Amino acid sequence: MSQLATARRQLSSIKSLIRQEKFLSAVQTLRDAVITVFREPLMKAEKEEFERLISDASYHIVCDPHVRKAAALELKYVPGKEREFLDGLNMLLETFDGQFQDEARESARLLEEKRRQELERGQQKLDAGQVDAARAVFSILARENQENYELRVDIGERFLRAGEYEDAVQYLGEALEGMPGAAHIYNSLAVAQRRMGRYADAEQSYIKAAQGGYRDSHLFFNMGRLYVDWKKWDKAVKAAQGALQLDPDFAEARKLMAYAEKMRDRGL
Repeated sequence: MSQLATARRQLSSIKSLIRQEKFLSAVQTLRDAVITVFREPLMKAEKEEFERLISDASYHIVCDPHVRKAAALELKYVPGKEREFLDGLNMLLETFDGQFQDEARESARLLEEKRRQELERGQQKLDAGQVDAARAVFSILARENQENYELRVDIGERFLRAGEYEDAVQYLGEALEGMPGAAHIYNSLAVAQRRMGRYADAEQSYIKAAQGGYRDSHLFFNMGRLYVDWKKWDKAVKAAQGALQLDPDFAEARKLMAYAEKMRDRGL
């Protein structure tokens, strides 16, 4: 398609873009088409045709009430004053760009506030023991924020604290689909799996957390608790030692190590 044919198509699309309330796209399209036309050598008939197309497109833009509200700007094409016309288009683009950025920021703020309110509502249901109601709130919230994996981590950890381990595993597992290298999620997932008695799964989750660079004394302490529940005393001792290497004052880890050593020595 030639440059002029593209410009014709663009200019003819302005009215439709305005009807769809795509104001920024309409102005950008008009500017692109005008720049193309101004650069091309035109025969007399072509020049008259494009003067009409540009004038019509400009009319559709400036006569729209939304545009007039956003920018009290006259936009009229006068042959021989192409530079002034392009300056007007650029001013209009700057106006819309700033307005849409403000609208986007406000939309993001409102969306975040809604998420916060729904998280709090779901938490209140959990605190009241209304688990099914909490599930309903969190399910809708997650569905409305499909790509927000941090939100799924938040929901999963709320279920974990509430002792609803299957729900915790579900949401933390979904979070890992979008954040596969997030060691802290594996750590939380392992806690839920251990509480469910899924010891082999929990062990693998702890290993992945450690492989992901999660160097925290509580990670090794939690691994030790897993091995105590699993009655793997040698591994429990080693995990407790790992916790104490990172935090020599970790009293609970020292108690766990002593307990695991005693049970190992008894052959239990």
